[in-house]
Amino acid sequence: MAPPRPGPGITVVIPARNEEGNLKGTVQTVVDALEGIIADYEIVVVNDGSSDGTGALADRLAAEMPCVLALHNAPSRGFAAAYRRGAAVATKSFVALIPGDNEIQPVSVRAIFEAVGTADIVVPVTDNQHDRPWLRRTLSRIFTTVVNRLFGFDLRYFQGPCIYPTDLVRQLPTSTAGFVFLTEMLVRALSTGRRAVQVPMLIQPRQFGSSSAVSLYNVVSALFTLAVLVRDVKVRRRPLG
Repeated sequence: MAPPRPGPGITVVIPARNEEGNLKGTVQTVVDALEGIIADYEIVVVNDGSSDGTGALADRLAAEMPCVLALHNAPSRGFAAAYRRGAAVATKSFVALIPGDNEIQPVSVRAIFEAVGTADIVVPVTDNQHDRPWLRRTLSRIFTTVVNRLFGFDLRYFQGPCIYPTDLVRQLPTSTAGFVFLTEMLVRALSTGRRAVQVPMLIQPRQFGSSSAVSLYNVVSALFTLAVLVRDVKVRRRPLG
């Protein structure tokens, strides 16, 4: 295998809430995907108030692997806050997000990392939406269409785990603790003129637990966040708040 390319390093943030069965596999997927691509990296696991053994497992991984740092939120502060906490301690030039549920296929994790440096922002796009439940993929399709029309973009997906320059991540405000913060950050970043590259991403069934992405709270949160984005980006023309 060729040696990793020289260049900027990357901090990979892994938020995890009650992911005891999936966390170790996620970390290993990340390490394997980075091999031969990026030599300078760190992994920040943020245990978000888990009630199972996720916290203890994160500490064991940090003790066994010098590249891993374990942080703990108690009580849970939500997915967005867990990600922001990990990004806040990043010491590398780019920040990546890989959820602790290990739902991204390893080949796709590698493809996402390979795209670092080809544009300002790496935007993973779910390529096998048909493998998701009907309701989730229908809501996703409608949401993507609405966001594109509102803001004049032409992206295939806004809810992927994007990679940003670290200095940009720290400038991007978020108005929600829900999953739609991913869209909010991306819309704000693109509205500053940053370039994006879309990378196909394949998902896989989680081995343990179930997703909480589709909920009434997240739907309401999405509508509220879109209203805030219209105000800041379209009306005030101040994407960074």
